[in-house]
Amino acid sequence: MKNFNLYRTKLSLAAFLVLGTTGCKKFVETDPPPTQLIATSVFNNTSTATSALFTIYQNMYNNQDCYNLELYTGLLSDELQVYGNQAFFNTLYHNAMGTSNTSSGAINTWPNAYNYIYQANVIIAAMQNNNSISSSIAGQLTGEAKFIRAFWHFCQVNAYGDVPLALTADYAVTSKLSKTSRVQVLQQVITDLKDAQNLLNDKYLDATDTTITTERVRPNKAAATALLARAYLYLGDYAKDATQYANAEAQASSVISNSLYGLVPITPNTSNVFAKNSNEAIWQLQIPLPSGTSATPEGNNFILISAPSISSISSQLYNSFEPNDLRKANWIGTYQTTSTPALTYYYAYKYKVRQASSVTEYEMVLRLGEQYLIRAEARAQQGSTSGALSDLNIIRNRAGLPNYSGATDKASLLTAILHERQVELFCEWGHRWFDLNRTGAVDAVLGAPGNVCAAKGGVWSTDGHQKLSPIPLNEIQTDPNLTQNPGY
Repeated sequence: MKNFNLYRTKLSLAAFLVLGTTGCKKFVETDPPPTQLIATSVFNNTSTATSALFTIYQNMYNNQDCYNLELYTGLLSDELQVYGNQAFFNTLYHNAMGTSNTSSGAINTWPNAYNYIYQANVIIAAMQNNNSISSSIAGQLTGEAKFIRAFWHFCQVNAYGDVPLALTADYAVTSKLSKTSRVQVLQQVITDLKDAQNLLNDKYLDATDTTITTERVRPNKAAATALLARAYLYLGDYAKDATQYANAEAQASSVISNSLYGLVPITPNTSNVFAKNSNEAIWQLQIPLPSGTSATPEGNNFILISAPSISSISSQLYNSFEPNDLRKANWIGTYQTTSTPALTYYYAYKYKVRQASSVTEYEMVLRLGEQYLIRAEARAQQGSTSGALSDLNIIRNRAGLPNYSGATDKASLLTAILHERQVELFCEWGHRWFDLNRTGAVDAVLGAPGNVCAAKGGVWSTDGHQKLSPIPLNEIQTDPNLTQNPGY
């Protein structure tokens, strides 16, 4: 079966120059003339055009964007405990982010995110009126590119608040972008995802763009729908627009009812939920081959084989699990030193493979478990107590827990769902940090008397600026219309 790795032999050198691994090259520094010339040669056939798209996915994996976001937001929130004397990680842990440079203590998804958005915009433009590629394949590639553009704009607004909305690859425009409000960016995310829904295949396609595969590593219609459910939920919170919760419920219901997906049991000594092509997976990042280690960045970095040098699971997260929760037993690992007295550390163990000669896990991006929690929250926001409880209990029962038995007024139910998200989605794509901010719970968790921030050795400011990451200073110096977030 053909897979992503075909791009290694098919993608032209010209494509690599503009679409390959450009690492920390800033979005605003992309030069326009080469882009226009390269686009002509890359997008004149299906093979190289598809390869250009696959490059985005490989770069997302190789740049360890998922792990980095999990680590950074885990330190900012209440998920991870810091170790070592590395200033960057300690700055995050103490919620003392600064702006002196790109490594001064910020989530710093900025350069890679806008790089991927730029690449997506090149593909979108190249697929318009393209006479060299069939309309069905051009539609699929456009749908995936719009999905990627939506995905990374979504990450940006949750890390930084108001951010530039980049809808073109035209350097004259992108080099001078100012901020767009978070609500407007989320609205564009929704527009892009609705377009993607209409363009993407129901099934998963391989590198031929026509053959159905069991590999869940290219976004399909359900992936766009799953991210759309999340975007509607967030828009409801940030825009204070209760009508968006009905939209979130409808989109989540569409994914939940899709026969391609099902919740996977949480069983001892297995990685079923996070296995490659897991029945719960809606979209995963494939491990590119050849690879130095056939393991995910999470497995390779989170699993402890010695005392931690960067992070471990925090006591706040560890103690938040109820007794007999299968997620605590199976998704948190234990490392004990041989010293006297022995020291015990806990680590994220959702991915079981630290190093291996064969691939058994892919990096999870979207999964079904989140959709139940999105729908539970959307239903609670609309006053549908029985519906919210049903979804909440499906996730709890899967974890070996009894039905929720607490208060069922709206506020209490939303608190219970937020807690369930904490123990279900920990160390996955920054969910906890984003949830604390969008729900307004961040001040109570980090800033209240006896708060987590103080326990970490930090000081939570009353002006609320720590809820957002500072924009890297070099980005502001390059773009004359870009302003720093307040408080930095």
